[in-house]
Amino acid sequence: MESLALPTSALEKNLLSYLERHLGCILKVDRLAGGHQHSWLLETNTERLVLRLNQQQPCYGLDYQREREVLQQLNHLPWVINMHPLSLNGEFLLYQFQEGEVVSLTQWQQPTLWPQLLKVLQQLPPAGKGLPHFDMLKYLQRYVNDISASEAASFRRQALQWIKQQNWPQQQAFNHHDLHLDNLLLSSEQKLLVLDWEYAATSMQGWDAASVAQRCPVTAEQRADLIAISDLNSGQFELLVVAVALLDLAWYWQYQPQWQGLHLRTQQWLNAQGLANSI
Repeated sequence: MESLALPTSALEKNLLSYLERHLGCILKVDRLAGGHQHSWLLETNTERLVLRLNQQQPCYGLDYQREREVLQQLNHLPWVINMHPLSLNGEFLLYQFQEGEVVSLTQWQQPTLWPQLLKVLQQLPPAGKGLPHFDMLKYLQRYVNDISASEAASFRRQALQWIKQQNWPQQQAFNHHDLHLDNLLLSSEQKLLVLDWEYAATSMQGWDAASVAQRCPVTAEQRADLIAISDLNSGQFELLVVAVALLDLAWYWQYQPQWQGLHLRTQQWLNAQGLANSI
């Protein structure tokens, strides 16, 4: 079968030729919606793969090479997407395509999902031993400081001051750093898989558990589970939950400042910290 003719705007010809030499004829290339804008679904005669190209915009100081290092070390864990061996030799990441659905609010209520997520949160911190370190506090300050919207100037100033005044946990552990429902995949066998490892690094212990508490609908019992797994006291844990909320607000102010609920959520964050009455 002849090679599929694809426009260079989809994939560069030299990259396509390289992939076909190693994978066989590529029958179809589809750009993936959502998530990374530099990701494609590839289909050959025998398999489907997800290709991610370097965006030249590293997050947390990591690029595709560092993410590759993370995935190599974590490849023995059953909840990590398998990386294709060809990733070791190219300037890209190639994953085995996994059938499944991003976890919905309805699926979140399934009784088998929570124990699986707790297992991830227990196994991940020691699994990344020796992998890159990241200064999460410095990143949080930078992200808030980069808010440029004039209507958020007061919020930005107060949030930066709030960050400086906190007694931050000093313990370190390996974190995924972006845990929320959109990065959790439930396979057809009801197996939980964790996606998007480009942010993973060693930083504040308990950050992932706090992320789940902030970004996912958890019960009081589940929140108690998260505090226990974080190995922090309740005060330290709640501080990280507030920090995750602040990081999310900073992201919205930079990339979706017109989001309808942003002003209200920002005001609620300020009120909860006993700060000014307006943003």
